[in-house]
Amino acid sequence: MSEKRRPVRGVVVQCRLSSSRLPGKALYPLGGKPLVQWTLEAMKKVPADFYILATDKDSFSQLKPVCDETGYECFEGPLEDVLERFCMVIRKFNLDTVVRATGDNPFLFYEAAVESAEEFDSFRGTEKECDYLTWSGLPHGSGVEIFDGNALLKAAGMTDDPYDHEHAGPALYRHKDHFRCVFEKAPEKFYAPDLRTTVDTYGDYIRAIAIYNGLASLKRNFETETSCSVDEIMEVAKNPVIRKPVIFVPCMKKGHGTGHLVRCLKQAAEREAFIYVTESSPLVDAALEKGLRKNLVISRLPEEGFDCTYIVDPFEMTKEEACFYGKSTLITIDDGSKFRDNADYVLDIIPSLKSDYKSNKENIGFLDLPNIKRPKITSSDELRKILVCFGGEDPAELAVPVAEKLKEVFPLGKEIIVITKNRPQTEISGSIDCVSPESETRIEYIPYLQNLSEGLVNFDLVFTHYGLTAFESLSSGCGVVLLPTTKLHKKLAEKYDFANCSVKKIDRKFIEENLRNKKIYNESFFKSMNRSVKYSSFLNQLAFGKQYHCPVCGKLENEKSAKIISRNETRTYRRCPECGMIYISFSCVPETKYEKEYFFESYKNQYGKTYKEDFENIKVSCVKRVSEINKILLPKNESSVLDIGCAYGPFLKAASEKGWNVYGTDICDDAVESVKNELGFKACVSAFPEIDTEKEFCKKEFDAVTMWYVIEHFQNLKSVLEKAGSLVKKGGVFAFSTPSGQGVSAVTDKDHFYSISPTDHYSVWEPSRAKKILKKFGFSVVKTVSTGHHPERFPEIKKNGAKPGSREWEKVMKKSLRKNLGDTVEIYCVKI
Repeated sequence: MSEKRRPVRGVVVQCRLSSSRLPGKALYPLGGKPLVQWTLEAMKKVPADFYILATDKDSFSQLKPVCDETGYECFEGPLEDVLERFCMVIRKFNLDTVVRATGDNPFLFYEAAVESAEEFDSFRGTEKECDYLTWSGLPHGSGVEIFDGNALLKAAGMTDDPYDHEHAGPALYRHKDHFRCVFEKAPEKFYAPDLRTTVDTYGDYIRAIAIYNGLASLKRNFETETSCSVDEIMEVAKNPVIRKPVIFVPCMKKGHGTGHLVRCLKQAAEREAFIYVTESSPLVDAALEKGLRKNLVISRLPEEGFDCTYIVDPFEMTKEEACFYGKSTLITIDDGSKFRDNADYVLDIIPSLKSDYKSNKENIGFLDLPNIKRPKITSSDELRKILVCFGGEDPAELAVPVAEKLKEVFPLGKEIIVITKNRPQTEISGSIDCVSPESETRIEYIPYLQNLSEGLVNFDLVFTHYGLTAFESLSSGCGVVLLPTTKLHKKLAEKYDFANCSVKKIDRKFIEENLRNKKIYNESFFKSMNRSVKYSSFLNQLAFGKQYHCPVCGKLENEKSAKIISRNETRTYRRCPECGMIYISFSCVPETKYEKEYFFESYKNQYGKTYKEDFENIKVSCVKRVSEINKILLPKNESSVLDIGCAYGPFLKAASEKGWNVYGTDICDDAVESVKNELGFKACVSAFPEIDTEKEFCKKEFDAVTMWYVIEHFQNLKSVLEKAGSLVKKGGVFAFSTPSGQGVSAVTDKDHFYSISPTDHYSVWEPSRAKKILKKFGFSVVKTVSTGHHPERFPEIKKNGAKPGSREWEKVMKKSLRKNLGDTVEIYCVKI
C-alpha cells in the first residue's frame, strides 16, 4: 500500500505598494524595519515548503530586498487581478495548501496560523475535508486564510465577477454551492474580535507604533526574537490607551509662544503618547535627547474620525480644527476660542477672564511649577540678575526695548539676560555674581534658554507677559513684572494682581514701590492653588474617558453641535439636536457594576441604609405606583406585570398584593435569588433588552412593564424602548420613574444638579419632552406625576432658613406641587 502524499504547503503573503488609503504602507518604518518585514518574519514560523511574497510589477523592485532579507521568494503577478496572481503562484510552486496572509498585518498570530493550517491539512481525506478555512474572532489583522490550491484554480475558472478577482478567498466562500468553506470560531486564547492590529490607514499605523512601543516596553530583544507571541500582542493591544492612542497637539503658530509645545512635550514623554509637530524645533530636539521616543513625534494627523484622544493645547482653535478634532475624543487645554463646545472635555489651567464657554475643570495647580522658598528682595540695590523674556518668538518685539530701558534705569551693577531672536547672540556668562555693583550693567542676548523653567531660580526679577513663564517665575521665588501686549493681557494682569506697566513706565520708582509692597511677588495668588492632584495623573484619567451618544438617536453626524447643558469635573452633558434628550456625552468615571455591593455599600453611602433595610419605605412608594397603574388598567385574574431592574422586589410585592401576577428581572444574582427564595416570585438574571421572556417565563407579552429608577441607567434607550414596546400588550401600560431634568434642583442650580447626578445616569428626562420621545416607540403618555418635592432645595428656603412645618415651608411646598417642581418624575404610558 503506497504512503499518503504529504500536501505541498506554501505561505503566500499578498502585498502591493499602491494602496489607495495609505500608499507604500508596507515599507513604512516600524521598529527599525519595514512594516511588511514583521509579517514575513511572523509567517516564517509557520511550517511550509515555500515562502512567497506575491506582489505586482511596480512593487517588485522595492519589495525584493525585504524578501531576500527574510528568505522569501518575491513573485510578480497582476496588480488588479489578485485571484490570478494567486493562481500563478499555485501553478509555479505546485501548491496543495495555501496559507494566505497580507503584508499590512505586522502583528499576526503565527500560533493561530500554525494550528489552523494543521487543522486544514488534517481534514484531508476525511468527512471534514474543505476547500477553505478561516478562524473568526481574531483581532482584525491577526488572522490568516487557508485554502486548497486546486480548488482555487477551479474557482478562478468559474467566475468573471470583478469582486472575486480583486481578492482570493471570495472566489471560494461566495460560491458555497460549489465549494465547502468553514468559518470556525477561534479558540478562546486567540479570540479578541474587538481588537484591531491591521494597518489600513495612517491611524492604524499610529496604533501599530503604539503596539510596537508597548512590546518594546516588555523588554523584548527584537534582534534575537523577531516575532511576538499571541500572549504578548494581546497584553499590549488590550491596553486602552493603545487601542485608543493619545495624540498631543500643541500650538506652534508664530506669535503664540513656546509654552504650549513645552507642556505637551513633557506629557507626551511621560505617558508615551504621540505629539503632532508641524515644524522642527530645538525644544523637540531637546525632548528627544531626554528620552522622548522618536516614533512618537508625528508630522501628520490620522484620518478624520480616527478612534483616538486628541489633547489639544491650542491657544485658540480654529473652526476647522475644532470640527476635525471633534470627530474623535477631544480634550482642550487653555483654549481661548469660541469653538470649545466641540470639545468633550475643557480644561483651563492658566487662569483666564470669565468666559461664556464653561470649562469642566479649572486648576492652576496643574502647572508644573517649582515651589522654591527664598528671601524676598526689598530694594532694587539688591537686584543682580534680570531676565527679559516674551516667549521664544517675542511677537510684539518688546524684549530689546525693555532691556535697553532697564539699562537706562540701572546703569550699574546689573546683568540683563534677554531671550530674543531679534539681536545677534552674545556669550552668556552663566554666573549670577559676574557683575560687580560698580561695573556697567551688561545686556546679553540669546535666542532661547534651554530648560528655562529650571533656570529661573537664578534670576532676581523677570519681565515677561501673562502666561506660563510668569507663573513659573513666581514659583521659583523671582519677582515678576508683566508688560501687557494686548488689552486682554492688561485685564488678566490686573485681575490676578500682577505688577504691570508699559515700557515707558519702567523706572526705579515703579520697581522700588512694587518690591516694597511685595506685589512683584504676587503672594496672594498662590494661596488658592490646589496641588493635591498631579497633572499627569489627571490626564491619565481623562485619556481613559469615554464618549457617549444620544441614548435615543445613537451617533449623529452633527452631535458635536449638540448644545452643552453642563460641564463638571468628570462629565459633560449635551442635549440631542434631534430628540431633545439630555445625556452624558463624555465621562472619565469607570462604568458601574451592578452587583451586590451596589445595593448595599453604594446605596448606604447615598441613603444611610442598605436597600434591604430601606425595603418597606421603598414599598410604600411602590404601592402608590401600583395604584396609578390600576387607574389606567384594572388588573384581572391573568393580568401580568414585568418589573425590569426589580432589585430585591419591593414593587413586585406591592403589585402582587393588589392582584397582579408578577415577574421580575435584574442583572444582580443576589437580588434575583432573594426575590425567588424570600418573596416566592418568578424572576431571572438577565440583562435588558437581551432577555428572552418566552424562554424565562413562557410569556411573550405582559399587561404592564415597569422600570423604577432604571431607565436612566441604559446607554442605549432605543433598543430598550423598542424591546419594551414588543413586551407590552396593545392597550397595556409602560411606566417608569426617573430623576427630573425640570425639577427645582435642575431649574435653580443646574450645574450643581448635574455635578451630583450619579455617574451611571446616562439620560436625564424632562417631562415636557417625554411625550414626543415615547411616541416614536408606540407609547402615548397618559399621566406624569411629579415626585420628590424638597422645599429645602428652593432658593428662598436656603436664604431664610425656614424649617419644616413653618408657614414659609408650606408655602414653598405648595408651589413645588403646583408647578411640578419635584426632583423626580413618574411617567405612565399606554401602548397604542
